[in-house]
Amino acid sequence: MDLAAIIAKITGAVLLILTLRSIYRHFARKRGASKARSVSEAEAKSSVSEMILNNLLLYLWLIFMLVFSSGMILNN
Repeated sequence: MDLAAIIAKITGAVLLILTLRSIYRHFARKRGASKARSVSEAEAKSSVSEMILNNLLLYLWLIFMLVFSSGMILNN
C-alpha cells in the first residue's frame, strides 16, 4: 500500500470519528433539551421553516460526511 492510500485512510478515519462525535453531541443535546422542555431564546426567535431548513441542511451534511469518510476508508 502506498503512502497516499495510507494518508487517505487515516484522514477518512479522523473525519468519520469527528462526524460520529458531532452526531452523538447533536442528539444528546436534543435529548437534553426535550427532557428539560425549555426553549432557548434563539429558538424562540427563529421561524418554523428556518428550523426545518437548518435541520435538513445539518442532516444532509452529516450523511454526506458519513458517506465521504467511509468512502475514503473503503475505496483506497
